[in-house]
Amino acid sequence: MAKEPQELKWVEELLPEGDYRRKAMFGGFIYYIDEKAVLLIFETEGGSRTYKGKKYDFDLWNGCMFPVDKEFQAEALNLCPFLTPHPILPKWLYLPLHTENFDEHVTTALKQVLRPHSFWGSIPKAKNKKKAPKDPLQEVSVRMDTRYPRMFSDEPAAEVLKRAHKISDLKNLGAESEKQFHAAGIKTAQQFIKLGWKKTLLKLIAVHPKHRHSLYAYALIGALTNTEFTQISQAEKDEAREFVRSLKPAKKPIKKKFVKKKSKPK
Repeated sequence: MAKEPQELKWVEELLPEGDYRRKAMFGGFIYYIDEKAVLLIFETEGGSRTYKGKKYDFDLWNGCMFPVDKEFQAEALNLCPFLTPHPILPKWLYLPLHTENFDEHVTTALKQVLRPHSFWGSIPKAKNKKKAPKDPLQEVSVRMDTRYPRMFSDEPAAEVLKRAHKISDLKNLGAESEKQFHAAGIKTAQQFIKLGWKKTLLKLIAVHPKHRHSLYAYALIGALTNTEFTQISQAEKDEAREFVRSLKPAKKPIKKKFVKKKSKPK
């Protein structure tokens, strides 16, 4: 069971109060904002320094880690060169506790993490649920049941899109996605198809900035091609990443300060 952070408790206090949730993980604590994992804290003073026969000059489980998807790691390391990919969890950029200027570096990294529309953080993959043993009779009945359209089959995309009515009729998009689409003013599958994935993504981002992520773009592209979002082409992934990177956060209007003029003495 993970122990309550002591020396690194102050790092937790840098996160926006009430906007994060914490969960025990690997003897430490992982922190989430919305669906994204943004921080991992470990306190294991004098722990292991060796992995696969290689010895490191720092404790492997004593400090802070920041998850960054592989495609963004080069940019993240350019912004925070004091971080290093963790030897065991390379997706996480690590800052050992006894690094010089540790406090300043953690604060700098978290500022990047907490920026609006930041590419820092990672959305965990859903765990595959164990499938129950197949019932041959049930399997046959499912095969023969033609009352429902086969929206998630390998049918040609044109056929699936033509038949789709609800957003959740499309691949990669479930009930939760449908709610988000409705909030963005997109009520039907046909509206989405007519808009295309780029305009749809812009509308979703306007409602909730968390959608400014390439994974959401992948899902939209997959929905329009009847393809699992992980299976869209490399060219489509590249286009999605390029488009998402081009979306700069909206600048907040600068409030003008009104200085009260001192009245001249009569």
